[in-house]
Amino acid sequence: MAVLPALVTSMVLASSPAMRYSSQLRMESFLRTANLSETQDRAVIEDVVITPRGQVIFYTPRMELKAILEPQLLLRRSFTQPTLEVLTFLFLRGEYQVARGFKTWALESLTYGYFPFEDFRVPAPTDNGGRRLLDASKYAYSESMVGFDYTGIRRTYIGVAGGLVFNGLLDPPTTPHNPKDRMTPAQVSPEVRAQAFHSVTRRFVLGGEIYARDVNFSTDAHLTVAQATPIFQYLFTPLINGRLQIGAAVGESRPQQAEGLPLPNQDILMPIGEAALQTPVPVGYHWPVTAKLAVRYASFVNAYSTAFFPRAEGSFALQWKGRRQAQVDLELSAAQAVTDGPHSRDGEERLSLKIQWPLTRSSAVVASGRLLRLREFLIEDQPIYKWFAGVGLVIRQENGRL
Repeated sequence: MAVLPALVTSMVLASSPAMRYSSQLRMESFLRTANLSETQDRAVIEDVVITPRGQVIFYTPRMELKAILEPQLLLRRSFTQPTLEVLTFLFLRGEYQVARGFKTWALESLTYGYFPFEDFRVPAPTDNGGRRLLDASKYAYSESMVGFDYTGIRRTYIGVAGGLVFNGLLDPPTTPHNPKDRMTPAQVSPEVRAQAFHSVTRRFVLGGEIYARDVNFSTDAHLTVAQATPIFQYLFTPLINGRLQIGAAVGESRPQQAEGLPLPNQDILMPIGEAALQTPVPVGYHWPVTAKLAVRYASFVNAYSTAFFPRAEGSFALQWKGRRQAQVDLELSAAQAVTDGPHSRDGEERLSLKIQWPLTRSSAVVASGRLLRLREFLIEDQPIYKWFAGVGLVIRQENGRL
């Protein structure tokens, strides 16, 4: 009889889903330049950011449920004019293995709150119809997706997903304004994504990607575009990987018609592509540093005018990973619009550095910095220089029954 309680307990544990959970607290202090949404009364502004994060995963042999909650408490101008802003990130994903090699999934990713201090898209409405610059504005980004992954064919992966994406202010403008008002319309877009890859050999992978969306802007602009790109990936050595994508984008663009900025409707037919190389950089007797180089010719939608045009982009990144999540990331990127008209000089150059160094098994110190040269001539006649630098502490804790 004494064995019966133990047997019942073991049956309950065997039938219940296993669980893993983790928590993290991130505290950072930043020095930065003012946003485009803020008054330029100080050359340097101080911020304090506190970001708790919780994650839990339930899983069985066929099912997995994952949830992440991450509120960001942002104390702007903490030593001069303190204001508290909250940005909340919520992530939910569930997947179920229908059969061997066939898995279905659904996810909801939601970011809600005020614009973070790194963001430059700004509204300027008032109740009386005037305009002003705001320190912050309520914003949401929502991505609701369902899809499936299929690996039932040997050395082949097929993935299909579709859903709805919302990106913009919760009280978006409904009529176009002069671009210098810095008003950004909200975007609602059904999207479909599909990928397929087949390992022809151990080194050569052949694949393809399709991405289509139908974007409706709150200012009555509209964009329909579909992109298809074959993908060629080759593993030169176990440490050197090359990737090439060449394809085309087709569709139709109807930009918003703002006063003083006539933008014609256009039929879209343009090439797109990307070439990327990942390789180690020899340092001493080991190769712990990875270099990533990428150049691309990509489609782009301007957040202010809703104009569609191609951009030439390039990036170079170095990454070092050590023990206990020690990591150093350095990235340099640049972009230039390839178009005529009001956006012909637009582009940006960005340099960022992030260092994470462990103090103990569950804590680390983080230092980061970013320098941005933004060339958005619809809102400023000269390039805009922005920077921020910060230092912080990260504390992690992981538990669970495996």
